[in-house]
Amino acid sequence: MENNNKRSGAVYCFHYLLPMTHSTDNIKEHIHSHTLEITVYISGGVTENEEFSKSERHAGDVLKQYENRYFNEIADFGGDASVENVGEVFFRKLTTVLNGSGIELRRLEIGENPLRQYVISTYM
Repeated sequence: MENNNKRSGAVYCFHYLLPMTHSTDNIKEHIHSHTLEITVYISGGVTENEEFSKSERHAGDVLKQYENRYFNEIADFGGDASVENVGEVFFRKLTTVLNGSGIELRRLEIGENPLRQYVISTYM
């Protein structure tokens, strides 16, 4: 008999801290910094630690390109550096990269502080 410890609906989770700057009114003189807290939940195809680590690296590579940058000037965000828009952009980019490895991005949580988070999810 095969020992299958996988639970239905179980996911793996990565947590990232991403330093960034932005201005809420798109005026560079009003620039301020945050460390975004980003949590990524994945499932599918991840059965061993090596695959989990590879998925974590792929996600980290996507997010690392945004480290310590002024988000209002990044074309991906179209001048809208709100946490909601940034979360939507990251969700699309991570979905594309992870799907290429047979991994499903199930949920992304992003916030400028731990008390307020924006959540995008394919499940609840």
